[in-house]
Amino acid sequence: MGLESVELVLAFEEVFQISISDQEAERMRTPRDVIDCISAKLDATVHGDAVVIRSKEESAWVQLTNALRTSGMTDGANRDQKLDEVFANRGSRQQQWRQLQQQLKTKVWPHLRWFGLSTDFPAHLKTLGDLSDWMSHHHLQRLAEDELKALTRADIALLIKHIVLDQLGLPEEKYGEDKRFVEDMGLN
Repeated sequence: MGLESVELVLAFEEVFQISISDQEAERMRTPRDVIDCISAKLDATVHGDAVVIRSKEESAWVQLTNALRTSGMTDGANRDQKLDEVFANRGSRQQQWRQLQQQLKTKVWPHLRWFGLSTDFPAHLKTLGDLSDWMSHHHLQRLAEDELKALTRADIALLIKHIVLDQLGLPEEKYGEDKRFVEDMGLN
């Protein structure tokens, strides 16, 4: 297993508060394999919507829009609004990005990519909706016990998707539950 593989497995273990053996990890060739393994370990309900995660996403969206409004970055926001539009001034982008992090009072925050004289957002963060989803999933490092017990397979699938996109820095169109980590997503 390469370093990226190990980090990905560790992220799954941390979020879902489970242990994944080396043998189980070696059998996880696609996100669907991971979803099936974790669903079995947590005895998740097979049918049903992503209730727990959708609730976390709604909460993250409210926090994000309030922080943007309070800091004067935007009056009204929608999920499809491009981050490049909200943070249009490349000269102050880094400063505004840090200001938003401070406003949200979060220790962990996505890093902007630096290319010469330009700062860009990570490939998987294009819109305010993407950022809100990142917030909701990245800050689920410690699900409460009752939340863990309430997870459905759809909740787990949604979390796996965001963990994979975040860990591998992939845009959403590269993800698929049946895509292979190594061959299709470039995992080392």
